[in-house]
Order: sequence, then C-alpha cells, then structure tokens
Amino acid sequence: MKRFAATIGMALVALSVVSGCHHETSKVDGIPTDLRVGIAPVYPPLAFKDHGELKGVEADFAHMLAPDLKIKVTLVELTWDELIPALVDGRIDVIMSGMSITEERSKLVTFTQPYLRVGQMALIRRADYNRYRDYATFDLPATRVGYHTDTTGELYVRRKLAHATLRGFDSPEAGIAALRAGDIDVFIHDAPTIWRVTGGFEKKDPELIGRYRMLTEEYLAWAVRKGDEPLRERLNSTLLHWQNTDQVETELDKWIPVRKVSLDLKAPK
Repeated sequence: MKRFAATIGMALVALSVVSGCHHETSKVDGIPTDLRVGIAPVYPPLAFKDHGELKGVEADFAHMLAPDLKIKVTLVELTWDELIPALVDGRIDVIMSGMSITEERSKLVTFTQPYLRVGQMALIRRADYNRYRDYATFDLPATRVGYHTDTTGELYVRRKLAHATLRGFDSPEAGIAALRAGDIDVFIHDAPTIWRVTGGFEKKDPELIGRYRMLTEEYLAWAVRKGDEPLRERLNSTLLHWQNTDQVETELDKWIPVRKVSLDLKAPK
C-alpha cells in the first residue's frame, strides 16, 4: 500500500545526515510520557482530515492509547513521505497511518504485530458485474485496468496482468473518476479504498461495486524506531488486549463495516 520508493530514499538520507540529532523525550520504563504519533491524513478511512480534524481508524487508536498506557498522546501530522524519516530522526515515536509491512520498510523501522489484513482489490462498474467475474477476466487485452502509480497496486498489475491494457493515475480519486466515466473497466487499489467507496463510512457510490476477493495479501501495523523494544512490546501487549476484548473489531466495524464481506476470501495463486 502507498508510495514507498521515495520514502525509503528519504529515510536513508535521514539515517546518514541526522543520526546524531535524536531528540529525546521524557520516558518512564522506556515509554515516552508524551507519545508523538506520526500520521499522514491521506488514506481514508484509516487516516484523513474532516473539517480540519484528524479522523479515522488510526486517529481513534492513537487516542485509545493514552488511557491504556497512562501517557499523553500527541498527533503529529506529516506527509506520507515524511513519516519514516521523521521516525528515524526522532521527531516522532511511532507511525500510525495505515502503513503496510514490507521488506523495504522493515530495513528501516520495526513493526508491531499487525491489526488488519488487507490487499489489492478490484473496483468495477455495477453494470459490468457479470462481465468481470474473476481474476482471469481482468487479464485480457480488451480489459482496461487502472491503478495508482508508484504503489503496491502498480506492482501487482505489472506482475500479474501482462495481457491487460494498463493505465496509471496520480491518485485513487482520478482512477475512480475514470472508472465511473467509462475510460477504464477495472480499477485496482487497496482494500480500504474499495471498502470506503462501496459502503464504508461515507456515502455509498451507487454506480460502483467491489470484487471483494483480495488479489494480494498485506498486513497493516504500526512502526517504531529500530531498537525501541520497550515501546514495541507495550504497543503489542496493548493491541493484543484490544483484540481479545473486541476493541479492534469495534473500531474497524465503525469505519469500514463492508470489509467483513471479504475477510475470508483468499487471493488467487
């Protein structure tokens, strides 16, 4: 999910240039008393802004941490590409922004246990529901497949849809608009985007519908600095408690209720 090449490059620069500029904050048992949470509001319903206020699954999770860890939590708004560099150089303590675990990112940060399984999904026009029934119908020369450039969605379509006619877009909104206008037949993007458009926290689009079988498998988690095991362990134990008491499920149901349709559908081999 999300753009990653630029982020990795920026983080490597940050490691080499500001490695001696780590900003320490007050800690108790290795946990910051004011936990600075980096969030990029570009990924509704996980992280977004509404009338100037940070909202979504991740913002709710961040606020839930304060009473459980008995600390103050401060949301630090950043661009997506700033998240990993800000964590590496000590400007934030944790990333909570719908970030998927990847091999490249794991070289720079340490991830907590995941809280949500996601993946790439297909969005189609409702009128074409019987035409594009499965993965095989996407990979045809006559099928025009759109994707968000520089994302894991682009990686998927270039690796798996060798016969389709591919078209990249600068944003998911542009791709969805092209689908609605009939300029493409299928739009591939992250599951949360498809869930949002087809029946999540905002008004359901009557013209579009998702093919809810996940085409890939990815996991969303939070990220801490390399070596920050005390914080990682506390976050993991808190997350486990939330999962055991259905608090994670409650939050996910609040923002993306339609996701349950696809939870048990496996990606094609």
